[in-house]
Amino acid sequence: MSEITERAARRLVLDYTRDMALSDEDPAEIVDRTLTEDVIWQTDGTELDRAALIAHAAPSRKNVTAVDVRIDDLLVDGHRFAARCCLAAEHRKLGQVAIEWIMIGSVAADGRVRRIHQLARTPKS
Repeated sequence: MSEITERAARRLVLDYTRDMALSDEDPAEIVDRTLTEDVIWQTDGTELDRAALIAHAAPSRKNVTAVDVRIDDLLVDGHRFAARCCLAAEHRKLGQVAIEWIMIGSVAADGRVRRIHQLARTPKS
């Protein structure tokens, strides 16, 4: 299961983030490929379900012109993972934006992510 979990975590952080911001693909297909139908994604106390994650794609695609995501640390234990990541994006209105986050998640038997708890911050220059 650890190998499946590592692939799922990398797919979530790298591919999902890029595709939701920049792809022309239907956001529902991206969500369904990466996350379970009953997904709960909590970031800084705000809880998002499948519908909210799909809706989040429109403003991202409207405002983000480039994105680069990296995983600085990734720990895997069975179906659970923890990651420390950094995102750098070019935003139409805000210019260069950087966000660092830590994420703890769990992966379903089918290799899709089921739960995410995330804490994010904007680093000081």
